[in-house]
Amino acid sequence: MNSSRNSLIILGLVVVLIGVAAYFIFIRQPVTEATQLGLDLEGGVSVQLQGFRSGEQEITRDDMERASEIIRQRVDSLGVTEPEIQLQGQDQMVVNIPGITDPDRAVEVIGRTAQLGFYRVLTTEPRLGEPPEVVPPGEVEETREDLREDLQESSAYEEEEAKILFEETEVPEDDGVAVTGYVVPEDPALTGDALTGANLGTDQAGRLTVEMNLSREGAEGFGNLSQEIVQSALAEGRPGTGQLAIVLDEEVISAPTVDQRLSQRTISIENPGAGGLPQNEAEELQIVLQTGALPVNMEVLSVTSIGPTLGAASLRSGLIAALAGFGLVLVFLLFIYRALGVVADLALLIYAFLLWGVVAAVPVTMTLPGIAGIVLTFGVAADANIVIFERIKEEVRRGKTPRTAVQIGYQKGFRAILDGNLTTLIVAFILFALSSGSVRGFAVLLTIGVILSMFTAIVVTRALLGVIASRGFQLSAGMMGVSKSSIAARQAERVR
Repeated sequence: MNSSRNSLIILGLVVVLIGVAAYFIFIRQPVTEATQLGLDLEGGVSVQLQGFRSGEQEITRDDMERASEIIRQRVDSLGVTEPEIQLQGQDQMVVNIPGITDPDRAVEVIGRTAQLGFYRVLTTEPRLGEPPEVVPPGEVEETREDLREDLQESSAYEEEEAKILFEETEVPEDDGVAVTGYVVPEDPALTGDALTGANLGTDQAGRLTVEMNLSREGAEGFGNLSQEIVQSALAEGRPGTGQLAIVLDEEVISAPTVDQRLSQRTISIENPGAGGLPQNEAEELQIVLQTGALPVNMEVLSVTSIGPTLGAASLRSGLIAALAGFGLVLVFLLFIYRALGVVADLALLIYAFLLWGVVAAVPVTMTLPGIAGIVLTFGVAADANIVIFERIKEEVRRGKTPRTAVQIGYQKGFRAILDGNLTTLIVAFILFALSSGSVRGFAVLLTIGVILSMFTAIVVTRALLGVIASRGFQLSAGMMGVSKSSIAARQAERVR
């Protein structure tokens, strides 16, 4: 009775998993949208980048390899997986991004250096409290030059000791851009090394912000910088007017006023004057801060659209081959193992549906090698059943009752299945660690398939047989694919 109850609990769990898979496949979004295709089946965007440094410092191969890993993380953060990144020569790389819908945004994110700095503002133009001039987008450069000339004449500006940076804020209601110039020290008081992470957030008014998390040392340095800003404003007879410039890639992101020492470990980048940070800008900023700064500056040499190397015909052929292989496996199990084959086929159908649900839920990028990985897992799942069923048939030939033979078959066959599947998983992990692109897709789908196949072959199949046995249905030797002649031959061997 206890065994029967356990089998029912397992099958109940399977029904729940099937329901979850059905939600991801049919309800959450159309499966055609949920399934991501790789470069070989859908195409995408190819970006060629060149690394450089200011001055005469040379770019090393290690610099480019570290940059490629950061760029891979950024592309993954865009919701795109399996980018192909190839280093070329000493200082160039090509980034192929599958299925990208906004190439301009992708180029902005992957090529952004993300050099973050915190500065004390020496002076501004327009002055603090004066509204900045809003100009059409076409006049921004001219306005920047006018502000630069004014700031260079101020007493706060000293060549080689200070520099001029700008903040540009879109003003949607005026269909223009507000430009503000800042004089800051040549070197930042604090850099992005002080950050431990970044997240999207909102202020009290619900406006979008980016929250930066500082390390312990970073928080201490930020406290010293804010204290310096407060004291400088007091010395100038303008308490509460000191400003902190948060600068990303030589552009001022925000310049809030500071009227007290700030030592908290979370800092918000916000733009209350424009109704908060725009969604895309906030997401891009969070991505580049979260993944860290590139070790070198990046120049975009070219951006081209690339077509699918294989295309829809290959996808269709691959899916047809997968379905045909799956169907042949079902027929084979049914023909060889009779009633046991029916149970195995049902378990394999459950396996296929759960695998489809995982592909739609994660989502896994589908490539032709990935489809090959799925086909391979069909064989792995069938093989697990075959190992157990052959052991069951052997016990029946030895004279064991079908129910006892099933118990012994699962007990003695489990070790062989576990060893074989662990070996496959180790190979899949090695492939994932040492490869990239479509080969990684093969390794991911193979890993998912092997884990699911072990679950269905060992747990689900046994639960189905347990429920059948508990309902009084007796499996004869013939129904399990064991002939009377083979039983008689084995008994004769035992007599001899």
